[in-house]
Amino acid sequence: MQTQFPPAPPPPGFHGGPGAPPAGPKVLPWREGEPVLPGYHPETRVRKGLVISGAIVFGTVYLFTAFGGGDAVYRGSPGYAALFVPCAGPFITLATTQQDDLETMALVLDGLVQITGAALLVPGLLVPRRVLVRDDVSQPFVLPAPVALGPSSAGLGLVGRF
Repeated sequence: MQTQFPPAPPPPGFHGGPGAPPAGPKVLPWREGEPVLPGYHPETRVRKGLVISGAIVFGTVYLFTAFGGGDAVYRGSPGYAALFVPCAGPFITLATTQQDDLETMALVLDGLVQITGAALLVPGLLVPRRVLVRDDVSQPFVLPAPVALGPSSAGLGLVGRF
């Protein structure tokens, strides 16, 4: 009697027969001057981690600050209008209005958190990174496109690739 073994798994990097995507990661880190691997091409991309975290930190804190400043101005405290100024607004408000210790601490913390968010967001947008992208992988995109809604009407939709 012969023992039956299950079939062996395919070797690492094997993705099927003809027409299957090539083996290897879709994106690799790369520095200018290094050789470009066969099957890859260099691209420039924003630093998504910095952009996302900076936008969340800065955007949420600034939004609440601006709402608070708008409410204070509406209630008759025009010195708080400076809170509409991103990053510097809380510090301008500290210099131009009278606050108790708790308000002073909140404004300092508010300004520091806004600066931290901006310090993450700005380099994420302005200092891109170079990567190698597999030739069969393309950058995602979204574009507006006309859409026929019926025989006598049309509209505008979005098409894209992710």
